[in-house]
Amino acid sequence: MQKQAVRTRYGIQSDEFLISAGSRIVHEKGYDLLLRALATIPAHVRSSMKVVLVGKGDQLELLKVLADDLHLSNQIVFVDWLSIEEFKLLIANSNLFLHPARFDSYGGTTLAMSLGVPVIGSKTAGAAYDRIDDGVNGFLYEAEDFQHLATLILQIFEDTDLRSRMAVAAHQTALMWHPQRGVETLNNELI
Repeated sequence: MQKQAVRTRYGIQSDEFLISAGSRIVHEKGYDLLLRALATIPAHVRSSMKVVLVGKGDQLELLKVLADDLHLSNQIVFVDWLSIEEFKLLIANSNLFLHPARFDSYGGTTLAMSLGVPVIGSKTAGAAYDRIDDGVNGFLYEAEDFQHLATLILQIFEDTDLRSRMAVAAHQTALMWHPQRGVETLNNELI
């Protein structure tokens, strides 16, 4: 019921592939690269995808114009803000989480993985680089290479078995990074 409620809220059909992403909408987060990647996916495939992009920032209006210019208005849903519970619900009911940052010290990768959602993240997105075992629990790519990002999105879209394996592996990775491990890591670095 939650899945259908999430999809209804954002105008997403039950058979559409849901991609979620979100953070501050600034240049460093690379959301323009995400849009460029989507634009390279063939239109007949792209029509089965929806991206819910959550966030505010100085690049939001530019992204909306870019989405129009790239003929992606039917694939992108812009959401200014969600509570953490709403954001978690969105991610948990997504097929894929994207972390396309040019630079990000942390980001939503860990949240998505804890919810059992595969992640595609750039190698310059801190948490993605630290947590993703490329090809096992998600994919990594070079931040500016939006064509490679498009290839990876298509791979997860087309291969439901891969997507399922990655979801399980993502959750298992999150379980290995329990809070005590974080405290121990900080203690080791600070002492």
